[in-house]
Amino acid sequence: MASVKACAPYFYMIVSQFAYAGSSILGKLALGQGLSALVFVVYRHLIAMLILAPLAYVLERNRRPSFSFGVMLKIFILAMLGITIQQNVYYVGLHLISPTVASALGNVIPAFTFLLAIVLRMEKLNLKTVRGRAKLAGAIFCITGSLIFTFWKGHFVGGLCYFTYDPTSFRKS
Repeated sequence: MASVKACAPYFYMIVSQFAYAGSSILGKLALGQGLSALVFVVYRHLIAMLILAPLAYVLERNRRPSFSFGVMLKIFILAMLGITIQQNVYYVGLHLISPTVASALGNVIPAFTFLLAIVLRMEKLNLKTVRGRAKLAGAIFCITGSLIFTFWKGHFVGGLCYFTYDPTSFRKS
């Protein structure tokens, strides 16, 4: 039983990665059929709200803080500047450029968040410690890996899974 509890975080991380991959595939299909990227993000947020709001109400009803103006302002700012901008940029990028570049740019977000936290003095970077060097190395690896992933010209692996949409196929001539 203890080994199952020890493996649970890894299992849930794998499940969440499959959910992200499924969302990207559905997003690419929807965008390919003409759905606006901004509308897709709104639908995605509405579905998430419908799933998470009842769970949060039931599970967190005794532990939630008082709903003051300051808390409401923080939630609004986080909602506008947090995941909403990232998802809008990702899905517009997915619509305009290749899925490879869009997913590679998603891997850069932690590094840029870390660099922004350093600039805003929310994070301290002491290169004399192992922890500070590890933070910097992680940011460099994120950016370097995304650049390699984006600019690498390898062999084309085609025919595995290719979706097309021809809007003229529905028109009568």
